[in-house]
Amino acid sequence: MTTRPLAVDADARDLAAAEHLVHSLDEMLGTGRPEDAYVISTHVVREPTARFVAVLDWPDGPAVEELTALLADGLPQAYVTLDSPAIDEAAARSAGRLARYPGRTSIETVTTVAAVEADSIVDAVEGLAGISLGPDDTLDLTGFARPVWRAGRCVLLVQRAAGGLVPFEVRHQIPCCSDH
Repeated sequence: MTTRPLAVDADARDLAAAEHLVHSLDEMLGTGRPEDAYVISTHVVREPTARFVAVLDWPDGPAVEELTALLADGLPQAYVTLDSPAIDEAAARSAGRLARYPGRTSIETVTTVAAVEADSIVDAVEGLAGISLGPDDTLDLTGFARPVWRAGRCVLLVQRAAGGLVPFEVRHQIPCCSDH
């Protein structure tokens, strides 16, 4: 049984690289497990250089030594550790974005605020820029919802878009200043 979360540092410098790391972890951990068997969150670690580090928390998974060996073999370019500021953030639920979490596949659809909070690990759905939300408000989370750890809670941030309420973080980011 894995009793401590592991940090996997593959020097991911942007969100696309962080997502690639998450998918690589999924492939290594295999299929045939329940959808919510583990939690993977990504965290910004600033020293010695800014990058994203993935934290894998799998309470009913393999022993720490077995999991560490599996990840080291599957991602030889990555550094796997039990000691990282990212692990501390995940444990405190103070920072980080969740890429894998209980209920993710059930809510990545057109759904309501109440359903997200009932059917997943998400504690609250919050609107940006003063958007007020009710339990019956419709959200289009089709295929991508990345809540964050904040103040001990799992929070999904949403914003208004042409089609209604959507996640604040979208799958395909447009780099700042990309048009000049």
